[in-house]
This record gives sequence, structure tokens and C-alpha cells, in this order.
Amino acid sequence: MSGNQAKPGERTTRKAKRDLSSYQYHAVYQDSDGLIDYVDTSSSGIAMGILYNKPDAANAEAEVVRTGTALMYVDGNSANIAIGALLGSNSNYHGVAVTDDNAQYFARAMEASTADGDLIEVELLGPNYIGASE
Repeated sequence: MSGNQAKPGERTTRKAKRDLSSYQYHAVYQDSDGLIDYVDTSSSGIAMGILYNKPDAANAEAEVVRTGTALMYVDGNSANIAIGALLGSNSNYHGVAVTDDNAQYFARAMEASTADGDLIEVELLGPNYIGASE
């Protein structure tokens, strides 16, 4: 789906909590031990960014893109993703469109998707909540 136009900005490298080699381009967070793991923002996890490499064991280096644009696997199947849609993550750690008050988002779609497993370019915004006053 993506034209590979992503221009990752700030990247953070930390140790992976587990083998995350199957979760490249998925939403991640830093746990209370400082380790990188996948995250479901619909279950109160707070996304830090998108995993950009494939750490294949616990304590391997995990590279996380936190700013700029990045590639991300999304699920545009149940709720289509339009360009400009705000994105959180689901239980598969794919980006999903969010619209409900107080829903967490951390990215904005730069490409549309109507299927699960599409790889699209997103703009990283940092964790925010719909309806939160700035």
C-alpha cells in the first residue's frame, strides 16, 4: 500500500521485553522496567511510537520511531482509515481509526486503508486523547 515515503525523525533505542521480530511496524510502549513491548491503546496502554527493527530476543536492541513519519501496519477493515484519520492501536497492535471521546491516538494516517494488514505511512503525534483540552 505504501509508497515508502516515510521520513522517520527521532528514534529511541531500548531493550526489547521479548522476541518482537514479528512486530516490526507495530505500536509499542516502554514498560515500567524500561523495556519495549507491543501496545494496545484501546486497553489503556500509552503508545510511545512504532517499532522499526526486528529484535529477535528479550534484551535485544529495539529501535522505536517517535517523531516524523513512519510505516505502520493498520486495520482499516472494520472502520475504514481515511487520510487524516487519528490512529490508536488494537489488540493486534495495528493502527486503527479512533473517534470516541477520550480515545487515545498517537498518529495520523497519511494514506487510506480498507483492509487489515495494510502497511501505510503515518505521521507520529505522540500520545493524545480525543477531546482533551490543550
